[in-house]
Amino acid sequence: MYGRKAIIFLMIWMFPTLAARAQVQVHAQLIQRDLRVFFLSDLNLSGRGTSANEIFALTIQNTSPLPQTARLWVGISSMRLGELAAGITRPFALPGGALMRLTNQNLFTQAQQFALQEYQILDNGSQLRDRVLKLGKLPSDIYRFTFVIKPAEGDAELSSTFIEIDVSNPSSLDLIGPGSPAERDAPAVITGTQPIFRWTSNMDQYKLILAEKLPGVHDSASPAEIIQDRIRFERTFTLDPARAGAFSSDGGEYISVTAYPYPAFGAWPLEPGKIYYWQITGMAPSSGAPLELPSEIWSFIVHDASAAMGALSDEALLAQLRALLGDDLETFFRAGGALDGFTPSGLFMLNGRWISREQIRAILAKIASGEYTLIESRVE
Repeated sequence: MYGRKAIIFLMIWMFPTLAARAQVQVHAQLIQRDLRVFFLSDLNLSGRGTSANEIFALTIQNTSPLPQTARLWVGISSMRLGELAAGITRPFALPGGALMRLTNQNLFTQAQQFALQEYQILDNGSQLRDRVLKLGKLPSDIYRFTFVIKPAEGDAELSSTFIEIDVSNPSSLDLIGPGSPAERDAPAVITGTQPIFRWTSNMDQYKLILAEKLPGVHDSASPAEIIQDRIRFERTFTLDPARAGAFSSDGGEYISVTAYPYPAFGAWPLEPGKIYYWQITGMAPSSGAPLELPSEIWSFIVHDASAAMGALSDEALLAQLRALLGDDLETFFRAGGALDGFTPSGLFMLNGRWISREQIRAILAKIASGEYTLIESRVE
């Protein structure tokens, strides 16, 4: 009889304790929802967490009036590799009705009260760590953080949740025009003072910088030095077709495609005969400041119409043309000639791209020296 009462009493005593523990809840929130680049330190796969920015936040709530003691287990996995790492905190007290907030800073920095203990990097995590150490950032994948509330002792699951971060590591950024690579080519000639800047990329945020090359000042300067010196135009863009043409609160402009016409008003006017350098920098959201991925630096020279009219009166150029074409050069412009009625523009195009007079002279010199062979000359 006494034994039966004791069993009933024990069951009654245990019931409210388990019910109270089940009322400890954990919820997770991703703070940086547009995160696209994830660094090694953010995941603590190096075993020495140094994350200084809040990526996610947790709220742990004791909905019972009774105080509780619990532990937080954290598991990290990826869609491609599976389980990567896991750890659990020391037991911590939760007063009745208490609400506690933690972030990745608390968990992945060893000096914090709630730092993960028994943190283990699993086999897949070790393979990933070795790959990441070479680059300092995680490869593109979907990473899942699982959070489980456990009692102070035992392995029961009282509450759980998870968040996922899709890391895409944007890296593609190529210029299309105007101009050509400043490191490899002489500035390409463009017509008009309102060029359309075009590029291709898998990013959404950009910064355009346009700088002017000053004769004498920048004769020995590199493209990287010029682009940072005489900046004539600078603007940030966000690719968002729905809001194209509008401006953000920080002065950035929304664009519908990766192309931007140089403004006719409110910007430094481009001048004929001058050389300009430009660059697009892609900005990818990361756990800290946006990661900047600069493109090549391209250059162009604005066609000078007044100088072009006298382009073919350049004696050195005429001498080269006469040496190659002989009497054909004069007959082109005579009455009834193939170019009768045309006025020389002073512009030269090679394989669909504008080139300078210096470039055409260099080509003509190679033809004269025999390095290039002139097969035929004709007017199309």
